[in-house]
Amino acid sequence: MDVGVAKRATRYGAYPLLALAATVMLETGERGSLSQASYGKHSLEAQFNPGDFWLSALPVALSLIGIVASMPFGHLADRMRRTYLLAGAMVIWTAVMGFSALATTFVMLFVIRLGVGVVEANGPAAISLLSDYYPVQERAKRIGLYNSGALLGSGLGLGLAGVFVGHWGWRAAFWMWIPLGVITIVLLLRAPEPTRGHQDADFHADLDPLQGVDAAELASKLELPEPTRVGELDYHNCTWREAYREIFKIRSMWFGVIGITVSAALLNGLGFWAIPYFQDVHGLSHERAGGYAVVFGLGAAVGVLSGGFVADRLLRRGIVNARIYVVVVSSIIATIIFVPAFASSSLAITLPLFLVGGVFLTLPVAPADAMLTDVVVAPLRGRAAGLRSIVRSASSLMILIIGVLKGFFGLQTALVAVTPVYAVGGVIMLFAARTYPSDLAFVAAESRRLRDA
Repeated sequence: MDVGVAKRATRYGAYPLLALAATVMLETGERGSLSQASYGKHSLEAQFNPGDFWLSALPVALSLIGIVASMPFGHLADRMRRTYLLAGAMVIWTAVMGFSALATTFVMLFVIRLGVGVVEANGPAAISLLSDYYPVQERAKRIGLYNSGALLGSGLGLGLAGVFVGHWGWRAAFWMWIPLGVITIVLLLRAPEPTRGHQDADFHADLDPLQGVDAAELASKLELPEPTRVGELDYHNCTWREAYREIFKIRSMWFGVIGITVSAALLNGLGFWAIPYFQDVHGLSHERAGGYAVVFGLGAAVGVLSGGFVADRLLRRGIVNARIYVVVVSSIIATIIFVPAFASSSLAITLPLFLVGGVFLTLPVAPADAMLTDVVVAPLRGRAAGLRSIVRSASSLMILIIGVLKGFFGLQTALVAVTPVYAVGGVIMLFAARTYPSDLAFVAAESRRLRDA
């Protein structure tokens, strides 16, 4: 058997993507249900009266564990079977849901919820798996489909949880996730473990004109510069110092992660404050607020799903920085749309703007994650994603910032004031375009070296 053929990457179907999407569905959905459980007649506010600051700090609490555990989880993602690592995290998450529903004080609930951060900390394993399950030229599209799990989660968290909380109180916002957590654990335990880096090797082989007409056309359009670095590291036996030194050399990744962190702040803020916004500014009930928030969710669904397709299509047309450009343009357009959306007190104006704005707010999600993965060699992706998770966790502070501003100026003014931050993140991302092609070329060279070793 030809050695090159023997080393070709396995082609996986939809099952692994479904299993991974279920994890982000639960993570995002639970945050939405927490928002529903925070305010109203049968809410955490009504029972414990902790104040706006501590209610907005509650979803931020999970980031504490995410910050502490991201690096060790990233190391484990590079060293052990990633599907089992994710399944173990989901066991802890499901248990936390049950204990949260049993909390008798706000302090007890706050402490218990720290365990939710284990899913966020384990994100590096999911990104690493996605990069090895599916071809590089489809990476943004597949990440978009993976993130679509968050859309389903948001629908359940913002819509269904509102009905549950309205009928059975805030504890129902946690009980509802336990059966879904168990199903997700089973899916992950049955998912295959892919070989690391073979998709990258296949992608660069596919750029060889000898592979066919379509590949030749792609190769002629995608002109990568010579790598500015030379790969000399033994990734499997290197020390942690050597590994992180190598990661810190990836300039495009760091511009990208800072930019997307700034941009994601608005998305995280809306994830918690969208329901209170409709209740406070437009005077809606739990059920109606959840229903109207779904309008934003519909736009967000289009953005999450289409962003990857758009970026991959532009890549196939020879625009090497396509994934970066999609992020930059979308961030600016979303800012222009959401400022008047929040400033208006009329649902007739706000709802259409929320629908269109939701598209551009989430359009950058998949291209950004794909771009950050593209520039890291496969054996270091878990640790690189762990470092990125630490930086990106800062975006959750926007929930707290909006809560503080709400206390001084009101929720509507607070949201209008923080919206331009999204455009700032897009501009920062643009700086990655200068070094992304050379970093991509380095991964290409290293993939070939590791494949042929």
